[in-house]
Amino acid sequence: MRILSVLRLALSLCLAGLSTVVNAADAPVPPDLSRRVALYTAQPTLGEGLAVKNWELPVGRMTFSMASGTVVPLVSQGRTLGFHFKGKGSFRYRSEEPLERSAFASNHKHNLEKHASKAILSDANGQQVLTEEIRSFTLWQAGLNFAFPAGNTAEVPRDSFAADWAYFQRDGLGDRGQDFAVHLANTPKVALVRAEITGVDSPFIYAMDQGGAQREWLWAIADPYRPAIYDGLRLIPLSEQPIGWTWKAPLAPLLNLTAVDIDMKAGKGGADLKVTETLAAGDEDLAVLSLNLYDLVDRAYKRGFYKVSRVLDAEGRSLAFHHRNNTLLVQLDHPQPAGQPFALTFEYGGPILLRPGGDNYWELGVEPWFPQPEMDGQAYTVHALVQTPKDDVPVAPGRTLRRIQSETGNLLEVRIDKPVQFFSMFAGAYSLVEDTKDGLTIRVATYGNKGGSMQKRLIDIARQTIGFYEDLFEAFPFPEFDIIQVNSLGYGQAPPGMMIITNEAFDAKMDTISSFFTKGINQRFAHEIAHQYWGHLVKMPSSEEQWITESFANYASALAMRSMKNQGTSAYEGLLSRWRNQASAYAGSGTIPFANRLRWVDDPRGSFMARTSLLYEKGALILAAMHKEMGDKAFAIFMKSIIANFRWKTVTTASVEQVATMAGRKDFGPLFRDCYWGLQMPPH
Repeated sequence: MRILSVLRLALSLCLAGLSTVVNAADAPVPPDLSRRVALYTAQPTLGEGLAVKNWELPVGRMTFSMASGTVVPLVSQGRTLGFHFKGKGSFRYRSEEPLERSAFASNHKHNLEKHASKAILSDANGQQVLTEEIRSFTLWQAGLNFAFPAGNTAEVPRDSFAADWAYFQRDGLGDRGQDFAVHLANTPKVALVRAEITGVDSPFIYAMDQGGAQREWLWAIADPYRPAIYDGLRLIPLSEQPIGWTWKAPLAPLLNLTAVDIDMKAGKGGADLKVTETLAAGDEDLAVLSLNLYDLVDRAYKRGFYKVSRVLDAEGRSLAFHHRNNTLLVQLDHPQPAGQPFALTFEYGGPILLRPGGDNYWELGVEPWFPQPEMDGQAYTVHALVQTPKDDVPVAPGRTLRRIQSETGNLLEVRIDKPVQFFSMFAGAYSLVEDTKDGLTIRVATYGNKGGSMQKRLIDIARQTIGFYEDLFEAFPFPEFDIIQVNSLGYGQAPPGMMIITNEAFDAKMDTISSFFTKGINQRFAHEIAHQYWGHLVKMPSSEEQWITESFANYASALAMRSMKNQGTSAYEGLLSRWRNQASAYAGSGTIPFANRLRWVDDPRGSFMARTSLLYEKGALILAAMHKEMGDKAFAIFMKSIIANFRWKTVTTASVEQVATMAGRKDFGPLFRDCYWGLQMPPH
């Protein structure tokens, strides 16, 4: 079982007299999944209003101070779900996590301070403290023992609750009903809290989960990006703190996905899928699973509806499920013991094959188009059988078992025998050219008869780059490698055994356009190919460790450029110089592990550049500094040792540091402390 330092949050109120004790004699949790979700989704009944004065309610690292006003209990199905407060008050949230200081301050500066918000961020005894006056808040809870203070009855603030209810029900703010349903099924003996706060000038959401996630969060809320089209709100991460663990030693996954078998029959716009998965609970028994699966791909334009028809266990029995907000909950017929594999089959489909910009291809990419747990629980083998209409040529990574093209359509069957993440598939107006040499097949799929003359050149570049990486690291991880053209500009992606690349790679005349994003096609190719090692052969366990994929791939691409004719040392030094300039500009915005938290709603390009500069460039400069310190031989041992020890597994930064210290025979702890966990730039 997970180590949990606090089993129950008991709130002692030093007040004269107490009224209702919440959770002391509540009705049992409804056993049915849909009723359990509805418990915190449907609008509750308001109890009797109670006048309060100078009531302080501490919850984790948050303290609510209610100077004067009215509280009213929220009741549903015989249970007290929390309360609503209206009046004069404030909250005080403290961050004890030194590693998040810069990201917290940056997001506060760009999203709250910029608009003269009264939410004040200050330092107190080495901690960051955010305070804000509030008009009202609604606290939802399960497993939180507390008591309302004694007081006189007061008028129920129905209008205040109704207004807050309507606002916090909007898209983009998570799914309260699903979160509490999972908690009540799996970890009911500890607390889950969600507070929806209406500040005097800014709304916030605070949450504390002592169960599955073992974290506390604080978010600010931003208005819709394009309100005329879609009124969904946007969460701005301010703080995320572990409970009983540290970022340097993350928790084990709650749920592991180890095998996926996909049977897909595609039409021109829709598809039917039957997906059988092998899963295993982490180190806790699970009664309800929470899986990521689209229910609607494009919420703004309401396109790409997923409809789940059945979820079956290994014996073919139907299981109860709930699908909403891109999350699929599945109620098992009995709790699954930790570590014991079990199989589920999901039958679903709908008009899910979206063709971007009216183009004649579709992509099921790195998003949740099949059920999957969080990233740290994804390491699965794949068997996929896809059938498409005649005009839609399918492309999918893995060893090709069958490819049949006939007058009635296409059939493609592939298998990946090693554990991967981010399995993706394409189909459309593609022309395929492939070349097999030394056991490796490289296949180029050009779109719509564009760039066909470049296919041979791209195969040659890919094979040359792979050859370099095989000398530097080890044999290429996959027997086949697909290069897929998409009708766009300026980006690449690297699912397992596959590279997604935009049009400029297929037209040498457009290289000046692509150089806006990277230093030419060769380096972008090298970066994406490097992800087959740093991203798949060695995986990141979470977004906090994404530098293990992006920085390592970026630095590997610089080494590849240095090895190429007509590139050499000048190309390598040029890349490092450009990375240093860009990383220096954003080094104060945050640290590498929390780069993905940076979100500046009024300056999305700025937060994009900050994230990229930290994850791709500053991290690569750390590797360059280590390379310079170690020398070529020891640095090669360092890279090979990571692969040897974590082949087809996830690796943490703490483990990378240990390997570096052993390979380089030097303590690299200060470099990681100052430059990875801290704000300093790596030395030249």
